[in-house]
Amino acid sequence: MSDKRLELAKSKKVELENKLEKVKGTPREEEFKLQIEKLEQLIKHLQKEQI
Repeated sequence: MSDKRLELAKSKKVELENKLEKVKGTPREEEFKLQIEKLEQLIKHLQKEQI
């Protein structure tokens, strides 16, 4: 189960990073950075669960 969640989180992070490139220099840039940071924390947490 956590494998699917981990893969989903990783793909969502890539998607957000791509969108971040499009909004650089706009007020939404910070919003995307925060979402990516939260996803990175989730990915780390899911990876620890797998061990």
